[in-house]
Amino acid sequence: MKHFLTGLIAIGLSIAAMPSVAADARNVTVVNETGYAIKFLGFNAPNDGLDEWDNELEKVLQNQASTYVEFDEDDEGCVWNIRVDWQSYDEAVLWKNVNLCKMTALRLRYDSGTKTTSFLAE
Repeated sequence: MKHFLTGLIAIGLSIAAMPSVAADARNVTVVNETGYAIKFLGFNAPNDGLDEWDNELEKVLQNQASTYVEFDEDDEGCVWNIRVDWQSYDEAVLWKNVNLCKMTALRLRYDSGTKTTSFLAE
C-alpha cells in the first residue's frame, strides 16, 4: 500500500508539472508605431498569393495602440505576409515573410518620407 500511495503521488506531481496547452506559437501582439491609424491589418501565408486577406481588426488601430492576433489550427506555417491599410492614407504597406514563431510582439514601423517599412520583433 505504501508503494501504491508513493506511485499515486509521483503521478500527481508529474501531471501538475506538465505545461498547460500552450498558445499557438504564431499568436502575436501587434503594436502600431507607424505614425498612422490602421484600418486594415491582414495576414496571409506567402504561398496564398497577395490578394487573399482577412482583416484582423474589429476597429481602427490608432498609432501607439496594440492588438492581439490569434491564429487558427487550420493556419499552417510560421512565415506570414502582413498587410496594413491606413485610415486616411491611400497606400497599403506590406511586410513579407515575417516569421511569427520567433516573436511574441511585433512593432510595425513606417517612414512615409522614404516609404520604408520595418518592424521590431520582441
